Amino acid sequence: MKTKKETFIYEGLGFPIELVDTPMKKVFGEWVIDIDMNALQVFVFKGLIHKPYPLTGRELRFMRKFLGMSTVELGGNLGVSHATVVKWEKEQTKIGPSQEIYIRMFLFELFKDNELLTLYKEIKPKMLA
Repeated sequence: MKTKKETFIYEGLGFPIELVDTPMKKVFGEWVIDIDMNALQVFVFKGLIHKPYPLTGRELRFMRKFLGMSTVELGGNLGVSHATVVKWEKEQTKIGPSQEIYIRMFLFELFKDNELLTLYKEIKPKMLA
């Protein structure tokens, strides 16, 4: 049995996202979303890279985990400690605007999409400080 739900709030990525006209199917008597979860994660990742306002800690955590990175790995690549990454993700410390731009470009490069890759390679964290 299948249907569509006009709006559905999905929280499986660590933060709520609103899905519109979501295909649903009944599995063992429960309605669940019937979408390609990998495609959803890619779509959300790209949306977060381009969103016009600051990333939340939960969004940063999703992006890091989506790319299979630990807090130690991400911190090492960004020149900060893993404790700083944890504080960003728990929203105990704010990410500076120039840091956030660099974080987005760094994560985007790891995603292997060339749209912003050239710009990222030209900018170094010290230039933004």
